[in-house]
Amino acid sequence: MSEAWKNLNLEGEGLQSANLRLVKLMKRRPRAYGLLVLFPLGLHRAYLNDARGAWAYRIATLAAVTALWFGFGWVALGLLGTMLAVALYDIRWIEDRVALINKTLRIHLYKAKSTAPAPKGFRGRYTDDNLDDYVKLKEQERGGHVLPGKDPALNSRSRAPSFAEQEAMLKELARSRQNKPKP
Repeated sequence: MSEAWKNLNLEGEGLQSANLRLVKLMKRRPRAYGLLVLFPLGLHRAYLNDARGAWAYRIATLAAVTALWFGFGWVALGLLGTMLAVALYDIRWIEDRVALINKTLRIHLYKAKSTAPAPKGFRGRYTDDNLDDYVKLKEQERGGHVLPGKDPALNSRSRAPSFAEQEAMLKELARSRQNKPKP
């Protein structure tokens, strides 16, 4: 299926337009994992709306580069090792964070009250006006069912008897033969 449906503008407040907005807003795991490759820049944390974590990566990277510049190689190595350990933790963190963000987006989007409220006095689709006339009309229709004994198709023998009717006829025939005296 093509991705063309995502570009449709349905301009309503229905479920389809809500789903289209949701598709655009949802975070994607492959993209977050792709940004994790550049973990010293903290791009994966920024993508997942964690500004503090993103800036922590950037400051740690800047501190490691500065330490390396001034000849403190062990400090730089320690900072990079710590960043790598946190990046390994982020592999699991991304799963939970994407799920949390997408769930929150769905809740906010589907529970949003962006549509106008119902007009004053609105009671739904059906009203009680002329309810008695409506009930009488529907009772006369009988919903396609015919009262017993009124259906001409059941009273005529223009059709073959059903299995139940055939069984009843056979039982009656057997009873009548048993009750007849033998000559």
